[in-house]
Amino acid sequence: MPLFDPRGARPVRALLALPFAAAAAAGALAACAAPTAEPVPGPVEVRLMVKLTRPSDDRVGIAAEVGRVAGVPASYRSLVGADWHALSLRCADPSACDAAIERLRKARASFEAVELEGRKRGAVM
Repeated sequence: MPLFDPRGARPVRALLALPFAAAAAAGALAACAAPTAEPVPGPVEVRLMVKLTRPSDDRVGIAAEVGRVAGVPASYRSLVGADWHALSLRCADPSACDAAIERLRKARASFEAVELEGRKRGAVM
């Protein structure tokens, strides 16, 4: 039998080592193919509603005030109620939107309330 033959021991050992060598090669290949850095987030658009302290129907003025206070570009979307207006903010990343929303919420002289309309999503350029 070749299993007990000293001359046949070397091929059997090579066959036993083959799965380990294949697993090591596959692991090395997978490590090379993996991305090294996280993807950079793109622009984010967040929709929100603001309740003004003084009623107004000046769309351009409202968007300008929201953009000025938030520190990011704002677009007017629609009138929701007598004092409520829907707008969208365009930010460089989600953390910039969070900071802009916080600035709007602190501006109590202009905005009685600031509510998120939906989830943050990637902006379409």
